[in-house]
Amino acid sequence: MILRILAGLLVALLIAGFVLWRAVTPPSPLALPEPGVVLADVTLVQPGEGRQPRRSLTLEGGAIARIGPASGDDEFAGSFALPGLIDMHVHFPPAGLPGQSELFSFLFLYHGVTTVRDAADADGTATAPARDGVREGRFPGPRIFACGPLLDGDDPRWANSLRLTDPAQAEPAVAKLAADGFDCVKVYNSLEADVLAAIREAARRHALPVIGHVPRKVPFEEARLDDAQHLIGALEPTDPPLPFPKNQVGWRSFTPERARFVTGISLAYDLAHTPTLVTLDRLGAMRDYERLRESDEAKLLPRVYRDVVWSPTEGLPMLRTRTQEDYQLLGEGVIGGQALVARMHAAGVRIHAGTDTQIPFLVPGVALYRELQLLSEAGLGADAAVATATTVPGRSLGVPGLGRLEPGAPADVLLFREDPTRDLAHLETLEAVIADGRLYRRAELEEQLERYQRHHDSPIFDAVSVALARRVMAKLFSENAP
Repeated sequence: MILRILAGLLVALLIAGFVLWRAVTPPSPLALPEPGVVLADVTLVQPGEGRQPRRSLTLEGGAIARIGPASGDDEFAGSFALPGLIDMHVHFPPAGLPGQSELFSFLFLYHGVTTVRDAADADGTATAPARDGVREGRFPGPRIFACGPLLDGDDPRWANSLRLTDPAQAEPAVAKLAADGFDCVKVYNSLEADVLAAIREAARRHALPVIGHVPRKVPFEEARLDDAQHLIGALEPTDPPLPFPKNQVGWRSFTPERARFVTGISLAYDLAHTPTLVTLDRLGAMRDYERLRESDEAKLLPRVYRDVVWSPTEGLPMLRTRTQEDYQLLGEGVIGGQALVARMHAAGVRIHAGTDTQIPFLVPGVALYRELQLLSEAGLGADAAVATATTVPGRSLGVPGLGRLEPGAPADVLLFREDPTRDLAHLETLEAVIADGRLYRRAELEEQLERYQRHHDSPIFDAVSVALARRVMAKLFSENAP
């Protein structure tokens, strides 16, 4: 009798475990089509440069093979063909909750983002699952450039940081990044000026661009990062440095002279900027958290993000102490940043569109659309804004033809019913995404999105993910946690 009871309990446990495993396992990824597409009659749009109507586009393997006169009719005849979008500042989610690397990769692709730059892996578990999964064909996603561990000084903020306090440490640190296959060097807040200078020299020897935060103790004109993120360093430094978002008060005293200075230094050293205005914009919008929480874009991700990780009461610590003054400063930061970006763009400084996904309510793909809108409203207009996510960053990433529609370029092509370089609202008319020569029709993408949403809205996945996240957040950030 006892043996029968024990056997029954074992079977019940096995069944329960199987049900739980199935509930948290994501659906099968979208199948990768064979590469190779012929578009017989489309208008080629090179953002910032013009249009070529009635052209044919032949893609072979992962490259654009030929461009010629219109050659017939097909399902996309009359469409507008643009290069795939590039997001120059993203972060993939850490490992832990199953399927999130795959989901983020899919959402980028769903919105036409075919290339991203992962601007550092905060805990060392986020980049590899996404990059390796896409490279190995386990699931579709964008081409991923990655920076790897951050280079920081004393008391690094993020766990996955290399602590550099002596210029002699720069060469071995950068050499390791290069040997590990990373594409860029990400520097951070606490580096000293002499160490940063040594990092720049080492990175040049290894042909790696230096991006990141202008360190707090290094003047903008000395830092000379190849691509400065978030407009950090543009404001006059304070002593002691103000924490974010209190530091945005600097826009209140930002002068035309300072704007000319930052612009001039950027031109003199050919420095690019990835302003990520959308970061301030979405953090400021959290003043109305309930509206954001109920938005369609937030619901593209599991509830654990909007109700736990991004919650102003139990989420990331930086969200729990926001004041009305903070929200005011975040809004001023957007306005001040837009004015500076417009000036730099008009002068010829390279502006790259980036989003900082993983920041609250920055959903992959949707956030890039919003960043382009903010850049357009700053004075760039729709055409130049789209160029900040195609042709301009394409020249900075070292892959010939990336961000362009020309023979030999990567076969990353978006097809729209209406031209988004005329009106950014036309981004919503996306008909198909071609990534690395593989065609994904809108209907296929919609069906896969529905599968992901049914999965992460299922009661068991929802309950398990929320409970797990609350436990992790309490352990990491609550002073009363055991």
